[in-house]
Amino acid sequence: MKYSLLKSYLPKEEVPGIRKELIKLALPAMGENVLQMLFGMADTAFLGHYSWKAMSGVGLSNQVFWVVQVVLIAASMGATVTIANAIGAGNRKAVRSLAWNSVFLAIFTGVILTALTPLSDVLINIFPNLEGEIESSAKEYLKVILSGSMGFSIMAVFSAILRGAGDTKTPMIVTGLTNFLNIFLDYAMIFGKFGFPEMGVRGAAVATILSRFVGAAILTYVIFKREEFQLRKGLVPPKWSSQKEILRVGFPTAIENFVFSTGVLMFANILLIAGAEAYAGHRIGINVESLSFMPAFGISVAITTLVGRYNGMGNKEHVLGVIRQGWILSLLFQVTVGIIIFLFPEPLIRIFTSDPQIIEISKLPVKIIGLFQFFLAIDSTMNGALRGTGNTLPPMIITFISIWTARLPVAFVMVKYFQLGLLGAWIGMIADIIFRSTLKLLFFLSGKWEKRAVLTRERVKELG
Repeated sequence: MKYSLLKSYLPKEEVPGIRKELIKLALPAMGENVLQMLFGMADTAFLGHYSWKAMSGVGLSNQVFWVVQVVLIAASMGATVTIANAIGAGNRKAVRSLAWNSVFLAIFTGVILTALTPLSDVLINIFPNLEGEIESSAKEYLKVILSGSMGFSIMAVFSAILRGAGDTKTPMIVTGLTNFLNIFLDYAMIFGKFGFPEMGVRGAAVATILSRFVGAAILTYVIFKREEFQLRKGLVPPKWSSQKEILRVGFPTAIENFVFSTGVLMFANILLIAGAEAYAGHRIGINVESLSFMPAFGISVAITTLVGRYNGMGNKEHVLGVIRQGWILSLLFQVTVGIIIFLFPEPLIRIFTSDPQIIEISKLPVKIIGLFQFFLAIDSTMNGALRGTGNTLPPMIITFISIWTARLPVAFVMVKYFQLGLLGAWIGMIADIIFRSTLKLLFFLSGKWEKRAVLTRERVKELG
């Protein structure tokens, strides 16, 4: 092995500084992810108490939405990585060009996703075994969400621009404001409170898009005010070289998410073999599991930003030092959360449902996922490390291999032939997590990421 996570690569006196810098970036990103999770959990919790079938339908439509937003993910990840590298290289012209072209990509993506609104019913029909209320809820929610895609697009890309500049605090604050607005509107519009009519699923969707548009407006004001982007100096016409670099870096991550989301859709169909109750238990279990994603996301964002910056400087020792310290922090946070999930699954599940059958179905799988946080910590660390250096293609390939050779076949066999229901499906999910994280770690240790890291740095230097 060429590299190791057990070696520091930095002088002892520099380690506390790197760790402090990581935490400074990670904590707001963690806070943002907590708030993002609360955003989704609010819908799940309110709808879970309104109707578990409505909750399941909304969960399915959200999975479809994640599949169709490929370009949005490409623009977001590409903006973060290229801007971080440009700032590290000290290329102010490139920063301005990349920021403007990220804005154009955000608007373009919003238009494309909104144009899919008339196809919402067709998209939901990929699930062949839906019950009446679940199907109608999924179609209604997706139609409204797609119609408000511009707010999602602007929030995602503009937050990514700020993260690339090392500002993870502002996206957290804006997400917090929009989340509190969403929770209020969810309660009011789903159940018909404070003078609003009772709108059920449609109310949850309208609350979400209104909140996102408010967040988009705030972030637009912020990025045009920030000096490092120089957006107020005048419009920079769309430039293909900048857009190409953003998409070149971000597109493999988008495909990775597309592959993963498509796999999740197939996974949902496997769960539906076991019954609608098993899928409802899965949705609740995923929301509980998301507690461990909060620290993982924050630290991964911090690693991407700092690795990108030091890669732009050509400082390999600091790149490696950031990755090691990020891994240590990720382990500390995620294993702690995993212990809490393992010891107290039922109180966490009860946040989302009071149905005794759903609670009982969910308990054992949730306990099991708490035991595998070590592998999730490796996965999130490697994602941050490889993306920061522009190595977005290997994670995509690894995710494809892992989803289609581990998660789906193992889950199908366990559900269809061993009749293990939700537990069997989650055995397949755990097999995927272990396989995927191990392959990404082996790629990093091999040192094969260095060539792309150098290429990313050189290409960013040429932009302007």
